[in-house]
Parts: sequence; C-alpha cells; structure tokens
Amino acid sequence: MSKKRNYSIRPTCFSFGPLSQKPKEMLPLSADELEAMVLADFKGLYQEECAAQLGVSRPTFAKLIKQARKKMAEMVMYGKGILLIDEKQSFTIVFPTNNRSEIHPYFLTAKYYAFAKIENGSIVSIAYKENPIYLQLQIKGVEIVDDSSAAGLAAGRIIPPLLKGGDILVVREIGEGIRRNIEGSGINIEISDTGDIDTLLEQLL
Repeated sequence: MSKKRNYSIRPTCFSFGPLSQKPKEMLPLSADELEAMVLADFKGLYQEECAAQLGVSRPTFAKLIKQARKKMAEMVMYGKGILLIDEKQSFTIVFPTNNRSEIHPYFLTAKYYAFAKIENGSIVSIAYKENPIYLQLQIKGVEIVDDSSAAGLAAGRIIPPLLKGGDILVVREIGEGIRRNIEGSGINIEISDTGDIDTLLEQLL
C-alpha cells in the first residue's frame, strides 16, 4: 500500500466465491482495489473524483479499478474466490536530495534521488541513485540556479525511468509536463513545503 488511506467501508466478511463448489482459486483483493470499486461502482463517482478521494493519481486509480473488476469477473465466470487482504503499511518514498538527508528544493537538478523504504512508520533502508542530469550540468560547467538549468537535457525522458521502484515521489515543486509523465507510470506525487524527512513522514503516515 502506498500510503495511509481513509477507507469508506470496513468489511465484516473477507472471503467470497461460489456456493455450489469449492473455489478453483482464491484471488487476493487489496484494500485499495476494494475501495476503488466502492467509489466507482457503488457510489458512481467519476474516476478523477475517485482518485482524489483515495489519494492516488488518476492513472493509478485506473489501474486499481481495472484489476479489481477483472478479479470480480473471474469469480463469476470461472468459479474463483475473492479474499480481502489486509496489507501492511510498506512503501517506498523517493525524494531529490543533495546531502542525502533533506529534500532538495529542485527536482530535476538535485544530485541524488533517495529511495527510502518505509515499514510501519519507520525508515528501514535508504538507497541513492545519481541524477544523470546533475552530472551533465557538472561536466558542462553549468551553474545550477534552479530546474530551468536542465532545459534542453531531455530530463522528461531520462528521469522518470530512474524512479522505478518508488511508490510516492515527494518534491518541493515540479513542472506539469514531467509530473504527467511520472504519474502516468503509476507513481504518486506529493508536494511538500518541508525539506525535513522526519516532518514529511509525520505528514504522510
């Protein structure tokens, strides 16, 4: 699960399937997938509204509802069962940083991207990837003023693949174009007004 949610229902039954025979297979249905069906199919909200209520990007919601509906169809068509699962709060936050401890003000021109793995409200590990845009600027001898310094370096094509493995990208600010590219890959984006990672965790958890 990518971050703490405010779910609108609390199930009292956790397994579903055919009554006349033993289910051929039990399909796990996550809390996010269940909530996606509640919002879209039961409440009848538009997907943009659903995504906002669930706290995910529009592409991520589209992926959740597609997965959930497919599992429900398999239950009806092939006699499979559904098992609601209670996921542990484990996810990976990505943030730009220059000193490996604080969120850098600029996303495209930061020296590193930190991947902080969170389990039950605590950081259990942090890995770092060097930002090739920063390296290019250093090689060219360009003084970094802000993200506009990365103009012409194809940051929108180079950076999104680097973020693979992250669930939430936390930035101080980000351009609309690259934001769409990153959200399109299923990564949620949080805009933070703090550079302190501990304060950030308090806000997210």
